[in-house]
Amino acid sequence: MKKLLFTLFAATMLFSAAYSYNPPAGGEDLTLMASPANISGANSVTGGALFNAGADSILVNPALTASEQRVNLTAGYTFLYSTEKDKNDKQIGGSFQTGILIPFKLYIFSGYMNGTFSPLWEMHLGNSLNFKAGLSKEITDKLSVGLGAGGGYAWTKWDKDWSLYADLGALYKVGNLGPFSDFRIGASALNLGKMYSDAKRIGIDEKKVNTQFPTLVTLKAGAAGTIINTEVVKLGLGLDLSTPCFQNFIAEMNAQLAIKDAFYVSVGEKFNMAEVIQKKYNFIPSVAFLFKFSFDVKNNQYLEENGWSRSEMTVSAGYKNLYKTVHGISAGVDIDLGMADNEAPKITVWDEKE
Repeated sequence: MKKLLFTLFAATMLFSAAYSYNPPAGGEDLTLMASPANISGANSVTGGALFNAGADSILVNPALTASEQRVNLTAGYTFLYSTEKDKNDKQIGGSFQTGILIPFKLYIFSGYMNGTFSPLWEMHLGNSLNFKAGLSKEITDKLSVGLGAGGGYAWTKWDKDWSLYADLGALYKVGNLGPFSDFRIGASALNLGKMYSDAKRIGIDEKKVNTQFPTLVTLKAGAAGTIINTEVVKLGLGLDLSTPCFQNFIAEMNAQLAIKDAFYVSVGEKFNMAEVIQKKYNFIPSVAFLFKFSFDVKNNQYLEENGWSRSEMTVSAGYKNLYKTVHGISAGVDIDLGMADNEAPKITVWDEKE
């Protein structure tokens, strides 16, 4: 066993030494800029500081959706603007997303599409269309697992490329732990396959050749829980740690405040060691505001037959100052068809009339 562990460790170190880490700035977050929840860190490997799962949860952990009971529709857009005029031919970019989550008896299916268009010198991601699909399942009341697959097509005026990969994930619901309630631990292995490798993009180190992005074999782990839980106010804290191909270290922190389970504030901060070393960073926290409400649709037989005549919608807006001169302004909407069933089943032993 010791020899096997030593061999694996040596192989990992050898592979890491041979692999030069130099993705474009923002390359690890290629599909994580298209909604307020994503830019504020609310979409984390544990489902955010205050747990929430939707179709786009498979971006970070395909196991997060396993306990969902309702069809979820999501859409978002982030407008990117650079104030750097001298080095940019174009100062405008953007990123959009759309997705659907469908619960089945045996598993939960999620489908997702993203488009990112960033010709900016500071965040030279180019153009890409990205697709993902995921399946998740509850193994026990506490443990969920998930499997995802993704791919896409990227292009610039110089070159074009494609990606194809798989994702694995798990989520364990601990429950109460110390001062926390709803404490969760999550882990995922992302980008297991071929990623974008167009070498003509500008990497975080402008003097070296750009490498694959998002980085293959990105391991993520995190923990989150609710530290204040009352009928009026909830406060949650979360922390994610990532190691892209063992070449970098990324820490992401998220705090969420909920008032009456209707108004949410999400604040996020990210530390990317490689980008900090290359002086491509900004420690101004990102922020998002979300408002959840229910709505009724009357005189629609199809919605009534499926129990969707009364549903929930979440609208959101957010802002993130990405790289000092790059600003992201985001808006999104999530629709959960039907109302959540939070009541325990009622069991009748015998009929009182008999």
